[in-house]
Amino acid sequence: MDEAVLLGQTNQKEIAEPYKPELEEYIENKDQDALMRSFTFVIDQSTKPDACITEDTGIHAPSSKIPSKWHRRKLGGWLHTHLVPEGFRTAIEKKFGNFVIIRSTGELQYEEMPIYTRIGMHLLFGGYYRGKVDNSNVMHDLFLKETVRQGQYFTQPESVKQIPSFVQHYNIEMNNYVVSDINEYKSFNDFFTRAILPSKRPIAEADDQNILVAAADSRLTVFNSVDAATTFWIKGKAFTLSNLLQNDALAEELEGGSLAIFRLAPQDYHRYHAPAKGTVESIKPIVGTYYTVNPCTVNQDLNVFTENHRSVITLKSHHGFSFAVVSIGALLVGSIVHTHAKEDKDLEKGQEMGYFQYGGSTVIAVFPKDTVAWDEDLVANSKKSIETVVTMGERIGTFTV
Repeated sequence: MDEAVLLGQTNQKEIAEPYKPELEEYIENKDQDALMRSFTFVIDQSTKPDACITEDTGIHAPSSKIPSKWHRRKLGGWLHTHLVPEGFRTAIEKKFGNFVIIRSTGELQYEEMPIYTRIGMHLLFGGYYRGKVDNSNVMHDLFLKETVRQGQYFTQPESVKQIPSFVQHYNIEMNNYVVSDINEYKSFNDFFTRAILPSKRPIAEADDQNILVAAADSRLTVFNSVDAATTFWIKGKAFTLSNLLQNDALAEELEGGSLAIFRLAPQDYHRYHAPAKGTVESIKPIVGTYYTVNPCTVNQDLNVFTENHRSVITLKSHHGFSFAVVSIGALLVGSIVHTHAKEDKDLEKGQEMGYFQYGGSTVIAVFPKDTVAWDEDLVANSKKSIETVVTMGERIGTFTV
């Protein structure tokens, strides 16, 4: 029998179970007060001085009890085309995680969701977001308070105890990084913002300035216009370039343009880089909230990208037009730090711009209309509403001017 069929039959019996069963009851009953208490409890558990951190505790505690490391499981060609095993299907329906496509192989891979993300997501889905909280700012205050608290803790020396289980849980290859010994990091955020060896992230066709590259290790979607992005991916009704950029003149200049949306998961290398050569014209911080940027929220009528804390960096390309790189914070992302992104500075393609402290986050690059052609495989996957896993420096498209 086909090996993929055998794998499918085996996986049919692997059913994800809730990591904390009582959480499922809170979600089912739309008990927002209990969910808010659970969210605070998760942060308490990961920051208390006497916490015993394991693979299934700490900030990376999973949403479900998933057999055999599902976040490392790939589904081969026949299987992911014809059959999604029952266990995976159940996990997706319950929003324990989501599928992405591995670009190098074309395989589907399941990515589990941390429990704090799942709680935050269901708080947004619930009645609080659609009514009381939107008016009273309770949700904004909760996310801000816990994001700041978690961020402050992760700058403390005692937070290093989170590192070993995080590396083990996400199977991080530390030999890829400038500092490979986890014992040399001074805090969890020192580790989280670790620099990667340049040899591990070569810049595609570095001498050809018309080749665009991935701004980060991430899950990528690309679109030829905002209309396409809101058709296939972003469902928040307030998503416009004016709302995203908070700059009407820049939004008008980029109207009808192309977007690349890079979502960084917690396990990723968390520095972001210039997708193309350019001179920094301006940097504009925008104060906002800290919603999760997980696809389960972006694909709902929730205005994640236009309400979250972010920084808009405008660059002048070597072709003479401007483009924007928007770094967007997310739930439990304490801060966005600019490194080489400074006003009036020339940045080479692939040069580091900055980094995010703890948590998932997003970078959106916006180019003017009719100036970019994205690679066909990325366009095809994006039209299927599925992200493609890319590494920083990898080719993603070309300038067409």
